[in-house]
Amino acid sequence: MAGQQHSSPSPTRRVVAGHDVSGKAIILRDGLLTNGKRADTGLVVTPVWSTDQTPADVWSDEDFGARPQGIQPPPRSSRLSVVDIPPGFSGVMHRTDTLDYVTCLSGSVEMEMPGSPTISLRAGDVMVQQGTDHRWINRSGETCRLAVVLIDALTKPDPNRAGWTAHAKPPGTGPLPDPAIRRVVTTRRDGKDAVMFDSIASNHKWSGRGTVATLVWSTEGCPADIWGGIDQGERILGHQPLVEGSRFSVNDYPPGTPGNMHVTDTLDYAIILAGAIRMDLDDSTVRLGTGDILVQQANNHSWINEGDVTCRIAFVLLDGKKRPGGEFRRPI
Repeated sequence: MAGQQHSSPSPTRRVVAGHDVSGKAIILRDGLLTNGKRADTGLVVTPVWSTDQTPADVWSDEDFGARPQGIQPPPRSSRLSVVDIPPGFSGVMHRTDTLDYVTCLSGSVEMEMPGSPTISLRAGDVMVQQGTDHRWINRSGETCRLAVVLIDALTKPDPNRAGWTAHAKPPGTGPLPDPAIRRVVTTRRDGKDAVMFDSIASNHKWSGRGTVATLVWSTEGCPADIWGGIDQGERILGHQPLVEGSRFSVNDYPPGTPGNMHVTDTLDYAIILAGAIRMDLDDSTVRLGTGDILVQQANNHSWINEGDVTCRIAFVLLDGKKRPGGEFRRPI
């Protein structure tokens, strides 16, 4: 593969929201990412954003996507990258002490783990990887694009994080996500890598506006616990993730979805999987389409679907710093 020529993948549009000096939610950056690094194998990794602490800093004007990113995030931190895997790519077996949220944006790819059946991912599938040895192989004829969030994780089990208390699910029904959301979860059992779940995600929550949010996974505490052996996608959560934790969900916004202004103390990675949507901030508006990625930093915002097809968004929310002094303003 060394020296083989590959066509350049189309750049990813990244939108970053933040605050002005008065605390109003504004768009800080909107443009195509050109900072991708191509390996000799043709693999292209494009940094999108990173954090350097938990709870995440959401009150800075710094472009955290411009920081150097290693394979392993620093302690109590995270990173988001877009990974383009070219046809014919066959990676090496590797692992990181991380919890990985993986979304397949386009194409298809296979993931191999030692002693475990090969996992095939295609556009729209989501994966939760918990510190497992793996390698990526693209046997198709087109580039596969993944959006990958890595969160620092425990290197061994912690008896103080034994589990969580189940709560009754609030009543509510509505249309199921269409197409259904395939969720793959990997884990380590008795020192071996294994597939924990490979099924349709079914923890849905409907709003009165017609939207449906499907929880994929969640964490509490940082470093994240990847040793619990329980389904963290079955928790009952609100918009805000748990303390020093994360929430990974896939949300569907049908045509005509009206807006609803709200804010959470979180750093949000929003990955547009299908369709298009409008996001209103305090005094501005931005429109996002399939393949765009939004980085949102505790912004007052609202989602409106003006189109004629459902918009599907994968969200990763990380616990963020609270508003200084309880006020919605940027710290001095």
